[in-house]
Amino acid sequence: MTTSPIIESGMTFGPYPEGHCFYIEKSATYKNVQQGVRMAEFLLFRLDNGKPPVILVIEAKSSTPRPETQPNFDAFIEEIREKLVNAFSLGVASCLKRHLQAEEELPEPFKTLDLSAAEFRFVLVVNGHQEAWLPPIQEALKKSLHPAVKTWALPPTSVAVINDELARQHGLILPDNEEAA
Repeated sequence: MTTSPIIESGMTFGPYPEGHCFYIEKSATYKNVQQGVRMAEFLLFRLDNGKPPVILVIEAKSSTPRPETQPNFDAFIEEIREKLVNAFSLGVASCLKRHLQAEEELPEPFKTLDLSAAEFRFVLVVNGHQEAWLPPIQEALKKSLHPAVKTWALPPTSVAVINDELARQHGLILPDNEEAA
């Protein structure tokens, strides 16, 4: 069984195996803390043959400002950083049962997740962006997320900025010729 696809920023994410996606932005847990707290779209639980589970914190955008458009670009990077860190924090807090309503809505793989062994990745998916435009955004976001990456002892590869084509190749979004059910 699979979860329903998630449509964000003109892209159809999923469907994913049942219980592998926590649509945190639409959760009751988030609704209870929403005031003044920006949130990424969803958390995705991924398993890869005997490796520790990986939780992807996904934020989707339909466009980005160019790095040379200051202060817009810096504000954009700050917004993305805030959303990703908040989703990561709320996800971990939910796994630790810090929010009562999370017990009801958190998928089973998240409830039984060994947080000490799990890996985490912050992923920004930008619809329609050319691959050549991604590196400056990736560098700025990596620099912005550096404190979170260091304090949580995450690997340097834990920040990724990809476009819809790369997201499709990694199985995050549906291929162009498929439609959401």
